[in-house]
Amino acid sequence: MIPSTVPRGADLLGMTLAEYAAAHATHPQHARSQYARLMREGDGAILPAVTRVERNDGLTKFCLPVGTHPGMALETESVIIPMRNYSGMDWYTLCLSSQVGCRMGCTFCETGRMGLLRNLSSAEIVRQRLVARQLMLDQDPLAATRPFRYFSDGIRNLVFMGMGEPLDNFDAVVQAIRVFNDPRGLDIPLTQVTISTVGRIDGIRKLAQLNWPNLRLAISLNAPNDRLRDELMPINKGMPLADLQLALLDYPLPRRGLFLIEYVLIKDVNDAPALADEVAAWCRPLRCVVNVIPYNPQRDASYATPSDDAIVRFCARLRSQGVFVKRRITHGRDLMGACGQLGNPDLRRVQRSSSSSFSRAANS
Repeated sequence: MIPSTVPRGADLLGMTLAEYAAAHATHPQHARSQYARLMREGDGAILPAVTRVERNDGLTKFCLPVGTHPGMALETESVIIPMRNYSGMDWYTLCLSSQVGCRMGCTFCETGRMGLLRNLSSAEIVRQRLVARQLMLDQDPLAATRPFRYFSDGIRNLVFMGMGEPLDNFDAVVQAIRVFNDPRGLDIPLTQVTISTVGRIDGIRKLAQLNWPNLRLAISLNAPNDRLRDELMPINKGMPLADLQLALLDYPLPRRGLFLIEYVLIKDVNDAPALADEVAAWCRPLRCVVNVIPYNPQRDASYATPSDDAIVRFCARLRSQGVFVKRRITHGRDLMGACGQLGNPDLRRVQRSSSSSFSRAANS
């Protein structure tokens, strides 16, 4: 059993059944039905909290208020993404946020340009899933009449690929996953949950100690050598590629498990054929699939998306060296809801005008 990370007085949505029962001074057996109702229907005040809902081409982006920061109300963004597999089966993936903003500072990411404003609690992370369920039921009322299963609203996968670096908010993210996985609540299998990290090696090693082999792990690589990755991703200066590779080699993947290696392809920055060769070489010792993600434009950014021909050539170059490659289909670019686009520009301006003492605290 993983020790609870729920602090006293925490929101009930951030609790497993055992913790919920303890908070009510009762036996878990007596609290089962009440807990199941809470997790499957919410706490009665969820939908009024949604500040914005935007829909386009099957994708839904919604925002939830999460307190204030001097000069501005804070909100977090989540995205419900339509998916289809090769057999034509349709389902949805929910992209979850773990922080408001992010302190990793990746130059190609809108969230990274905000800086870190605050961590989300486990309850605020779980609430995103419950709000998403209600939004889905609003579009398909018949789904509410079906027997409850974790995917009865159409959402099968949870991915921590929204705002924030999940392993920079480790305890809250792990607790949220424990709540998602509780069989008396949402009962979401770990095989349906993915954590995406910029390469927080300390966090990867802590994840390995949890003995959750079925939890999926994605690594945002984006450059195959330290020189280029230092420019794109500041974390690489303290946690370089060789150390990251070693941490992944030590990670307890299940027998058929694969790492997802994410590679945001940016025109004239990291899309050269020679870099594809370096990516293949770096990935060769790992059991992985490379997910090539065409760059999604930020607000007022100088980067550009490669041409379709350039993307195809890069993927083909990887495949020619035996790399398993998938090209990510872009969803939500028009809503600023695609990979690397989440982030409120007004909050970014507030963060830039904040005191230096706040900046030091955020990066401690």
